[in-house]
Amino acid sequence: MSTVRSHDGTVIDYERYGDGPTVVLIGGASQHRAIDERTTQIARRLAGEGFAVVDYDRRGRGGSGATPPWTLAKEVQDVAALVEAVGAPAALYTSSSGAAVALAATQARIGVAALALYEPPFFAGVDHSEHLAQLASLLSGGQPEEAMRYTMRHVIGLPAEAVDATAQGPLWPALVKVAPTLVYDLTSLHEINVDPDWRRRWAGITVPVVVYSGDRTFPGLPEAADAVAAALPSADRRVLAGQDHGPTADALVPELTKFLRSALTQGAGDPAHR
Repeated sequence: MSTVRSHDGTVIDYERYGDGPTVVLIGGASQHRAIDERTTQIARRLAGEGFAVVDYDRRGRGGSGATPPWTLAKEVQDVAALVEAVGAPAALYTSSSGAAVALAATQARIGVAALALYEPPFFAGVDHSEHLAQLASLLSGGQPEEAMRYTMRHVIGLPAEAVDATAQGPLWPALVKVAPTLVYDLTSLHEINVDPDWRRRWAGITVPVVVYSGDRTFPGLPEAADAVAAALPSADRRVLAGQDHGPTADALVPELTKFLRSALTQGAGDPAHR
């Protein structure tokens, strides 16, 4: 494992796999390496295809630090530090709400040459203000377990029995530990959702983009992926057969490899991507 120090001094912990063009994997809400073996498998498989792949813990999770207050700009600086350490230009692959970080990082001109977004959960007009207030209340009251349960049940929309089953599983303590970071992702989702004009918001993103979804995922996520792809100036749209909200390496890596090889070759000579 390796570390970099972000602009505000926060230590970001990461693992690098392989050599070649840089690909940074950005997890969604609560994802980090201690509980997310599937992303690690994706990283290893991509490395075998000739990429230098960064699998990192976002701030406040796993081996990475957290310097309050949180801002999306700080998460962009974390990505910038990783890209500088491993090598620009870089492609970013995101899971779920990690798309907010990647889109902001691309706009910040930190050396992003391509974006691959898996099921960005953005829903135009959906206001999360009440959820954010409830999470803030639970977390300030020292109830991280209830904050995680609330998010799974009322924000994600899982059935109560599914939440109870997760709470009985071996990964539950690690999930509860990162409950304070739920506010990070929900804040960034809220700000995107209430923006009335995504095309204007993302008009400056001209690098190659692909937006994926699975055909066995949660209701609404394919339509959300359609809307995000339509709002981005240069996005392709792909559906992965047999996949839910967490794609397998077998399903994702062949598709992602084709995209990355094409996109990174296309963007390598463009100074706007550096």
